[in-house]
Amino acid sequence: MFFITLILDFLTYTSISAENSFVCPSNFITAESGPIGVIPYGRVGLSVIPALYDCAYNFYVYPGWALHFSISTHYDQLLGDNITFTDSLGVVHILITPNQHIDQWSSAPSAILHINTISNTSQMFAIYEFVNIAKKYQHVLIPTGEYFSLGNMKNRYYTFHSKDKDRVALNIAVKNTQDYDALLDFIFVYDCGDVTNCRMVARLSNFLKRQKYSTSNNITIVNFYDVKSPSYLIGNDFSKIVVFSKYKAILTSRNQRTTGELFDASDQGTAYTWICSDCQHFYWTVLKFHKSKTNISKTYIELRPLSPTYNTSTLLNYTMSSALDSYFPQLIPARMFTMINHYSGIAVTLDTSLTQSMAEKWLKPYDGRRGTIFSPSLWDPFTAPAFSFQFEDRDQKFMFGVNVKDVRISATGESLTIKTGPTASNNFSYKEFVSESTDYWTRREAKGNFMQISYDGWDRNSMAVVSFDMKQINFKKSELTISMIIVICFYLKFSNFIYS
Repeated sequence: MFFITLILDFLTYTSISAENSFVCPSNFITAESGPIGVIPYGRVGLSVIPALYDCAYNFYVYPGWALHFSISTHYDQLLGDNITFTDSLGVVHILITPNQHIDQWSSAPSAILHINTISNTSQMFAIYEFVNIAKKYQHVLIPTGEYFSLGNMKNRYYTFHSKDKDRVALNIAVKNTQDYDALLDFIFVYDCGDVTNCRMVARLSNFLKRQKYSTSNNITIVNFYDVKSPSYLIGNDFSKIVVFSKYKAILTSRNQRTTGELFDASDQGTAYTWICSDCQHFYWTVLKFHKSKTNISKTYIELRPLSPTYNTSTLLNYTMSSALDSYFPQLIPARMFTMINHYSGIAVTLDTSLTQSMAEKWLKPYDGRRGTIFSPSLWDPFTAPAFSFQFEDRDQKFMFGVNVKDVRISATGESLTIKTGPTASNNFSYKEFVSESTDYWTRREAKGNFMQISYDGWDRNSMAVVSFDMKQINFKKSELTISMIIVICFYLKFSNFIYS
């Protein structure tokens, strides 16, 4: 819209000749001379550049401002003509022939448009605008340990801030179907929290390849081009991720199945933060150890809530064992968690499905099954502690075992309830915890075809952790013998009826 207005404003100057318009300025061009301008002066379209024209248009960009350049050209480099734009990072953008239109941005302190011709056949037209960043964009502060969408930055710019005065480490989170996001080239990084007091240091793509962390406890991201990048950016305190041999973020969304091959052979371990952009849970369905890449005596897998910056405790851990498959599927009630892999090569599958079939797989009993149920608030303090699950198989009976590891009741009316038994309501086995401030460690076992575990809690200090195991109940020998006799008698009687 601004370009249309600009062209209308300059229609009155079309009588000025192109030759007179290409006057090389002797001073820096600044916002004080006007926030919007054109080259050549007074023109509204491609204009012929005079022969033997050699001019550097020097722009001075004030701190907290940016310069937007839109350049159109039609010229032939074979004739010795060249047009280049050099941004504040010192990157020289050469406009290739024969036709070119580019948009470029530069921050403080300077930028240069250089035009050099031999012939008198080249043409160009440029519009430039000085932009006050603080006035045009809303500033959003993000604590380290969190993430945001690079495609949701219109009219906003973001600063990661470390409360612990730590340096800020940046990592990109792309879906496993994407090897690289080319749009990162159009997003810029300022090594500070206030763009009026520092300079742009890199395009995001180069920053992630080379530097990766700030020199202070703030780092700012600006998306001048308003590109709709599909990636997410996560910031962590540098000291919290440098302890790992490698750190990576993995992005997914709801109703997706994500698989990965993860490897570590170090003392520190390799950490992976899994992020679901629009859901609050993961179903971990597969964990396989590759024996050739695994140190069996040392290997173990940890799961911790949120990202490493939060320095949370381990809630789940796994080692290589013959019973490993019995722990899956395992529900992780989290939008984000960190998996740490020690001394192993593993294959994992995580599912963020919202479908009924996936929920049924999680709630389906089977012989030997084990797992843990958590208050979601243990994985993310901004969620509620309540949960309710019922595991049921109408055709099979199980010995259900429940270990109540920890229950914290902080408000009157909160409770943990465990019910097991056959479907008839008068045959429930029942256990309820209602104490106002007690930590429990107890085990309960009962036979039945269902087990219900629910926690009614709403106080942020309340929580529950319950692990469970299941063993399918087989017929006793006496029961099997009687059943076989009945079947044989029925068969003999039915046979005599046929042949009589």
